[in-house]
Order: sequence, then structure tokens, then C-alpha cells
Amino acid sequence: IDWCLTEMKKDGFVNVHGEEVTVPHWVRGKESATLIAPRRRGLPMMGLGGSIGTPREGITAEMLVVDSFADLAANAKKAMGKIVLFNVPFTNYRETVIVRREGAVRAAQAGAVASLIRSVGPFSMQTPHTGNMRYDAKVKRIPHAALSVEDALMLARMQSRGETIRIHLKMEARTLPPAK
Repeated sequence: IDWCLTEMKKDGFVNVHGEEVTVPHWVRGKESATLIAPRRRGLPMMGLGGSIGTPREGITAEMLVVDSFADLAANAKKAMGKIVLFNVPFTNYRETVIVRREGAVRAAQAGAVASLIRSVGPFSMQTPHTGNMRYDAKVKRIPHAALSVEDALMLARMQSRGETIRIHLKMEARTLPPAK
């Protein structure tokens, strides 16, 4: 913005000015996801914009992989105390982004301790991406992050083989007072 203002003034425009704007101030902080079982492996991840963090020590829990909100509803009793991974196949952005936006609320309603999503896109080459999410004031807030498409698919295959999946999730995400 400062560069634009300077260039516009250099070009002779008049009444060029900036205005202070108050914006939300969310800080990602350090974050990590580690597959603990059935084998140990770091998982590239990104906290979703607006998510809360984990407790300082992180969250270690079993994982439940679901492929839709309906699948979660059908398996809600299995989600209690677990980290839920929404491994929702990408169709198009408009249809698939709802999982990023609403996933934490749906997982929390089922008793999950954290929520992860498969990155919203057709592929990710181990580079998950972020975007915003939301909470519902009537539902407990849980951490919410994205994994790469490839890792979400791997975790779904592990679950389909009957393997117990354990994840350690650590996120320092926090929301500070609005800033100028």
C-alpha cells in the first residue's frame, strides 16, 4: 500500500492518501503434526485461519478418517476423544471448501478433540494450503488444520486396513485484539 501511494504521488495524482483500518489479528505461531502410529512420520500441515491452538503440550489422540459430514454423522460415536480427518475428495472449490469452513464445528459436535482436513484442491504435492474457517458460539472450539492431499489419502488407506492411527498435533495459533 505504501508503495502504491508513493508511486501515485510520483505520477502526479492528487488527493492520494491511505486510511487506517482495524482488522482481525490472528497469529499462526509454530505448528506441527506427527504421525505416531502405525509408524512415525512428520506430516506437513497448516493451521486454518482463525483456528485456536492446542494446549502447550499439544494433543495426542487416535484419528478417525471420514469422507463427508454424513460419514461423520454416521460414525459420531467413534469420533469421541479423537482427531477427525475430513478426507473429502475435491470436486470444485465451491462444493469442497465447506469442509474447511465448517469442519471444526461438526467434529466438535461429535466430541472430537481436533479437526483436520484434506487440503481443498485436486493435489498438493506435500504442500497443504490454508484459508479461513469459523466457529459456532454454541459449540466447543477445537483446533482445525489442513494436511496435504497425499497424506490424507495415506491416512485413509491406513484406516481402511484396520490400522490404529495416532497423531500428535501442536499449534500455537491465537487471536489477538484487532490491530490497525
